[in-house]
Order: sequence, then structure tokens, then C-alpha cells
Amino acid sequence: MRKYIWLSIAVWAAHAQTREIGVMGGGGFLPGVPVAGAPSSVSAGFQSGLVVGASFTQNMYYHLSGEIGYLYEQRNLQLSSGSDSATFSGHAHVLEYELLYHLHPRNARVRPYFAVGGGMKIFEGTGSEAAYQPLMQYAFLTRTRELKPLVTFGGGVKLALRGRMAARFDLRDQLTTFPTKLISPAPGMAINSWLHDFIPTLGVEWSLDNAR
Repeated sequence: MRKYIWLSIAVWAAHAQTREIGVMGGGGFLPGVPVAGAPSSVSAGFQSGLVVGASFTQNMYYHLSGEIGYLYEQRNLQLSSGSDSATFSGHAHVLEYELLYHLHPRNARVRPYFAVGGGMKIFEGTGSEAAYQPLMQYAFLTRTRELKPLVTFGGGVKLALRGRMAARFDLRDQLTTFPTKLISPAPGMAINSWLHDFIPTLGVEWSLDNAR
């Protein structure tokens, strides 16, 4: 009897969970942070840029899902002070796992949700270093790679389409400490702020199972 109970539970779990894959695209918007110790206002950070990515979602319960995501982000390095600025080409890779709590059950056509998670973000400067850079007395833009732990939170909404397809809109705040190896403060300067990267994206996902 016990064998049949466990078999029934396993069959129920297999049918209760659904899986989805998705693709997305959008942009990133990063407020600059101040360079401490500068005699005038100097901002360090990254320019806004394109974001593309993919996701794999497992709907574990009617309201709770787990999602693995990858994002490629165009992230050019930047220093600015008044009318002066310095830029340096770069990008970032993000690998994250999030929990999504849906306000409506799985079979609803419109499903708003909250998301929280974490992972890692790899910042990479890809430009050509030079002996002189504008504003180098405050910080230096470098050709290097730096990994940072990442916390994400935000939300979104999914809209069921025909068949196994759904559209989705997401807004996330990626929170990391500032990558001071990539944008390296000059002697006597410091950058101690957290970096907020606001990521709005639009995407499409497909169910891998018979029912959403």
C-alpha cells in the first residue's frame, strides 16, 4: 500500500510542476555614484545599455516558481565631472536564481508577481588602456574583469498567449558593491557606494509541458 501512495505522490508532482524557457531583451539604467575625496563633484559608473538574456522557470506550486536566468549587459564605463567625461567600452554577465511569487494561480491569464534572488555579476572592461585618460586624477578606467555577488529584487507580470506561449514584462534592481578594480580610484580617492542597476525587459516564454 505504501508503495502505491509514494507512486501516486510522484505522479502528482510530475504533473503539478510545469517548466518554461524564455528569451528577453531590454535595457539597463545605472545612476552614477560620487567619488569621495574629489575637490569637485565627480561621478563614477556605467552608461545605460542593451540587455538580452534567457531564463528557465520551474513552477513548483500554484503561486511559487523558481527561475534560473542569464543576462548579457552592455556596460560602458564612465567618469564625469561637469562638462568633462571619460568612457571605456565594457559589458557584464549575470547569472542568477530567483523565487517568483505570483499573486494569481497558474491557470490565470494575467499573473503579476514579485521576485527576489541572488547570484553573481561579472563586470568586464574591454577598451584600450592609455597612459593618459581624462579625469584620471580621480579614477582610472581599466581593462580587467571583476566578479561581484549580486542581490536582485523587483517584479513583473506574465500574460498568457495562444498555445503554450506567454509574454512577460519584468523590472529588476540588481544590487552589487561597486567594482573598484574596474573603475579604480586614484590615490586619496574612494568609491564606497553600492551600485543599483535598474533592468526593465520584455520577453516571451514557452511552456515545455502540456499545461501551464
